[in-house]
Amino acid sequence: MNLVDRFQIPVLEQIAIRNPQSTNLGKRIIEGSIALFDELGFEHFTFKKLAQVVGTTEASVYRYFSCKQKLLLYLVNWYWGRLECRLLLETQSGSPRERLEKTLQILLNSNSADLASTNERRLQRIVIHEAPKVFLTKAVDSDHQIGYYQTYADVVGFVANLIKSYKPNCKYAQMLVTTILEGSLQQRFFAQHLPELTNSSEQEDAVHVFYVQLLFNFLDHE
Repeated sequence: MNLVDRFQIPVLEQIAIRNPQSTNLGKRIIEGSIALFDELGFEHFTFKKLAQVVGTTEASVYRYFSCKQKLLLYLVNWYWGRLECRLLLETQSGSPRERLEKTLQILLNSNSADLASTNERRLQRIVIHEAPKVFLTKAVDSDHQIGYYQTYADVVGFVANLIKSYKPNCKYAQMLVTTILEGSLQQRFFAQHLPELTNSSEQEDAVHVFYVQLLFNFLDHE
């Protein structure tokens, strides 16, 4: 178990009816949902199929989550919460530029050695393929008021503060962060499925190189 796994990642209680991390069945539901979302995608994922994978009843799954949208939201929040813990732990020292460079390494490296488990790699693929679905809904404004996206906002705010420590007069820190986060996920998707839309390369991690250059070129010439 690594240091991040020792932290309990807080997830808004309105997302889950019952905390899945509090029971063995709940943990199995999370593990099974990660595998099934990764295999089937959001559109073909159902609680009936999840119950079969986990070895429980569909009704038992509904005791933890009211719908698959909430379960996906839980997984996405869990992903960003784990990432925030890593950022907090691994960017405590160094110059402002060194801390930013380490932050970009954590945020952008899809093949990081820290993704040691199958579930971590699957969860990252889910975020790449499915995370926009938690935002692109008619209920986004009310969901935002409830706080469903706060974990993601916390990551954005943390990185924006690092940018301001490097460039105090930066006026567009949040826009830079969301451009990097959303853009890098989209470029990972393109590299896997629509390579003619990106500049993927076997010789380098083009996504990492591009966004590091984008950030520091902007900050150093603003």
